[in-house]
Amino acid sequence: MPTIGTCLQLLPKEFRGAPYQSTDATVYVCTEGRGRTRVRGEVIDWGPRDIFVVPSWYETSHEATEDAVLFSYSDRPIQEKLGLFREKRGNQ
Repeated sequence: MPTIGTCLQLLPKEFRGAPYQSTDATVYVCTEGRGRTRVRGEVIDWGPRDIFVVPSWYETSHEATEDAVLFSYSDRPIQEKLGLFREKRGNQ
């Protein structure tokens, strides 16, 4: 679909991602492994078949406690086409 974007991320064991914010709301599905995601200071522990959502502009970061794969989808493509998409990486 031209309005929905998908992503598959491999997070190696002990991966720690930098804080990230964006205007797209994102749905995540853990397909393999285990880890945790910090969303606005709250910790979400996840494992295979767990699903969680990060709302628009909530600061988030991922950590993997073992090799993990996260599938995600969002409305980023339509936001980009409309000139509405914004993101903030790390401590910008």
